Amino acid sequence: MTNVIDYLGIPLIQNMFVATVLACILCGVIGTYVVINRMVSVTGGIAHTTFGGVGFAYYVMSVFAVSWMTPMIGALIFSIAAAVVMVVCKKVDELREDSVIGVLWAVGMAAGVIFMCYVDRSVLVPSSYETILFGNMLLIDSGKLHIMEGVTVVILAIVALFYRDLRILTFDADFARISGVRTQALDLILHILIAVTCVMVANVVGIVMIMALMTIPAAMGCLFSRGISGTMGRATAYALTLSAAGLFLSLMTDTPPGATVVLVIGLAFVIVLLYKMMVSRRGIEKS
Repeated sequence: MTNVIDYLGIPLIQNMFVATVLACILCGVIGTYVVINRMVSVTGGIAHTTFGGVGFAYYVMSVFAVSWMTPMIGALIFSIAAAVVMVVCKKVDELREDSVIGVLWAVGMAAGVIFMCYVDRSVLVPSSYETILFGNMLLIDSGKLHIMEGVTVVILAIVALFYRDLRILTFDADFARISGVRTQALDLILHILIAVTCVMVANVVGIVMIMALMTIPAAMGCLFSRGISGTMGRATAYALTLSAAGLFLSLMTDTPPGATVVLVIGLAFVIVLLYKMMVSRRGIEKS
């Protein structure tokens, strides 16, 4: 325990905890819309498309020496583009949404691999395939942390601004149209918010495990709350508590922080789900 407390004085460890808090807040808020609107597969498609953006950024930095094209910017470009494509393709009756998601998912990953083949290996240091896919919280510097802080504030402000319309769209899209809500524009905004959140969360747990942090806390919140605001609050609280437990466990066991956090959250979901099923079964037996 003493060693863990000593670790907390290290700036990189402090950055890790702050970044995790920001990611949990984003996942609690945006993840609620993802789960209630059944957009988990959308999140998965966008998340894996970001790998193509990361590969593209490294390629541009390596081949053309463009210093401003960072992996985060590349990921944002590809993820937002994927979000726009998903929304636009909804207008094509012959295309199923899951087909578009599958195409973007596969092409994004494939593009990332191809781009990486032409990257100078020295450009990837200290990053690697493992870091990109599974995350490395210890690589979050103060500059990246400030970006996450600013983006978190902007996303929360947008959600607050469109909260009423998003709530109507979430529970009754037909009523939203009748009420004068610009549903297509709002749907695009929601997809872009998911895309940007995926990129921010990727800094913490990596591309592969974005879906876990985006969906599991919100799914747990839905088990105990029906309203959007209540689910958001519970999801954020669950994400913060379980992520903190995962980080401390990671420091004590010397295991990868991102994977440990996801594992703790996943185990908590299983326990909560079993508890909920037992309570429901007892209620049925009493009745």
